[in-house]
Amino acid sequence: MEVTVAYKHLSSVEEREFNDYITPKIQSFQPLLTKFSEDSKNLKIHVEKFEKHNAFKLEMRLLLHSKELIAEETSHSFTKAIDLAKDRLTTQLKRHIAHLQKNREHQSIRTI
Repeated sequence: MEVTVAYKHLSSVEEREFNDYITPKIQSFQPLLTKFSEDSKNLKIHVEKFEKHNAFKLEMRLLLHSKELIAEETSHSFTKAIDLAKDRLTTQLKRHIAHLQKNREHQSIRTI
């Protein structure tokens, strides 16, 4: 899976902390993505810091060959934003996989 991270208004220390925290979280998607080919998985992460409000906005976009899943979260802590966005993306991914499997529950020609 290709991962692209874009930062806006983050210091280098915050970028390093963000990368250290999000790397294991990204690995939790891997078991759910085994059905998709390696070149069809692309995760784009955009994190922005709002100095005035002391808040972080995180957007995670998972591009698959059949659908684009988007999870956005705004929080005063980037760890909380990552956890909530990851949970939303995981829920969407599980629902999409179930939808793809549901379409294949038709009866086989061999059994007719």
